[in-house]
Amino acid sequence: MVTLIPVVNVNDRSTSDVWNIIPTSFIVVRLQDLVSDKTFKFNKTFCEIKPVGGIHPFLNFHGKIILSLIMKDKIISNFNSVLYAYVINTLKPDFYTTVDGETYEGEESVSLKEINRCFNETKNLIPLCPGIMPIGQVKGCNDKQIVYHINLLKSLGIDKFVFHTSDFFRQGDPNMILRARAYASTIRKHVKYLILYGMGSQKRLLEFSFADAYATFNHFVTARNGMKYVGVNKIRYSESYKPEIVKQNLREMYNNLKRLDSQKKLSIGGVNLWEAG
Repeated sequence: MVTLIPVVNVNDRSTSDVWNIIPTSFIVVRLQDLVSDKTFKFNKTFCEIKPVGGIHPFLNFHGKIILSLIMKDKIISNFNSVLYAYVINTLKPDFYTTVDGETYEGEESVSLKEINRCFNETKNLIPLCPGIMPIGQVKGCNDKQIVYHINLLKSLGIDKFVFHTSDFFRQGDPNMILRARAYASTIRKHVKYLILYGMGSQKRLLEFSFADAYATFNHFVTARNGMKYVGVNKIRYSESYKPEIVKQNLREMYNNLKRLDSQKKLSIGGVNLWEAG
């Protein structure tokens, strides 16, 4: 079964313990949630985490925590290796994703420049955070660049990898979703462990089930948008938003993966029962 790794909103204390609702030994915390996207200064939550000794005691979570450096472009441009190291050593996660960059479809020269920048910053960052393990975030706007970036990250001793799928899914464009699957499949051929970050689409779980884990914030976003999951379907709820719906969504997403694990090989007349449902 693919592991479900919930992304936690550390700024919302009413849902920051959402991980309790499913059996999980991993959660993700996002650096961008701790930084103002207007002033680019650390926010109140970061200042609250610092004196308690890190993100584990702050969340009272005893499993493994991944700090995601996947961020909005305007925040990325205000960070460097030294500042990343300050955050990582303050929060004390178990893992962090490597430096993010701006790589977009059709912009090969810009993407290549960003890949090299990400690599150089990551190379500088790793020795500044001893004992905290990097997970290689793979970037690129074509298969050649993706493989190139994987090999660069492997040269740093990295053996776990993550691919950010959210942007491909955001507009619901079938061609972009197919592109995400193609890139993820390419990565899978070259790595032993792959996390798909932002993989929350419940109707496409089977298509991406070659991954080892899905890291998702979909349980929170769906609830905030007035929707809840019933099986793989979203339905609108009539009551006002409440944190319990976030937790119900995560539980249903976990149950969907369990059902998928037992049903994914079944088909009738060439139609997969999971997809047909």
